[in-house]
Amino acid sequence: MTFADQAFTIPVDHIHCRLAGSFHLSDPVEALRKADWDRFLARHPAAFDGQLLRMAAHRIEDNRLTITAQSTCFSAYVVTRHAAFAEEHPLAERADPLGLTVVLVTADQQVIVTRRSLTAEQNPGALYLIGGYAEPAEGEEIDLFGEAARELAEEVAVTDIDRAIAFAIGLAYDPVHCHPELFLLASSRSASAEILHGARHAPDRNEAAELFASPLSDILNDEDFMPGSARTWSFLKAQAFLKEHFRRHHAL
Repeated sequence: MTFADQAFTIPVDHIHCRLAGSFHLSDPVEALRKADWDRFLARHPAAFDGQLLRMAAHRIEDNRLTITAQSTCFSAYVVTRHAAFAEEHPLAERADPLGLTVVLVTADQQVIVTRRSLTAEQNPGALYLIGGYAEPAEGEEIDLFGEAARELAEEVAVTDIDRAIAFAIGLAYDPVHCHPELFLLASSRSASAEILHGARHAPDRNEAAELFASPLSDILNDEDFMPGSARTWSFLKAQAFLKEHFRRHHAL
C-alpha cells in the first residue's frame, strides 16, 4: 500500500486509530514465512517475533487522521518487506507495519539525534531520531501518541512530554524497507543535558551507538549539519516534514 508523502500538522488528540481484526498472509507467502524467519533468526538470534500494528487504510479529513489497523507480526513483515515482493507476489499484500518516528525537541530547543549501531539490522551507522513500530493494544482504539511515548521512555528514558503540544507532522511510505511511517513532533520539559544524562539508564539502548543533541535551527537549516554522515530515510523525511510544519506555523 504505497502512497505519496503527506505533510500536515495534526494535534495528536485528532489521530484516531481503530483495530479491525488480524492480517493474514496469502497462502503462498505464509508458506515462505517460516523459512524466511528461520534464516533471519540465524543472522539475528536475539530477534523476537512480536505483534505489530498494520496500517490497512488511512484518511485525512478536517485536520484529523483516521487509521484503520490490523494486528500482524514481525515475521510477516520480514517475508514481505523486500522491494521485489510486489513483483514476485502481485496478488499478495504486504504486512505493512506502522512505524513511528519522533522528533523530540528539548526545553532548550535541541533535537535528540541518535546514530544507529554498526550491528543494527537496518541502516547501521546512520543518523536516526527515535522510534519503532506501533503495537496492538487491548480494545479497538489505539493511542498512537501513547505508542510514541512508550518508544521515548524505552529508548531515551524521557517521560515528560506534553501531549497538548504534540503533533503528527507527516506520513510517508519507506520504499526501501517497505512500510508506512508516521512522523510526530514532541516536546520535553527537560533540557538536552538532562536527557542525555538520563538516557544512559534507558531500558532499550541496543540499536543507538551514539546519542547527542543538535540545535533545532541546525536540523531545519541543514547546510552544515554533520556533513558526511549517512542518514536514514526516516531522518531525511523527518527533516522535510519538520521544515514544512514550521513553514506553516510561521505562516499563520
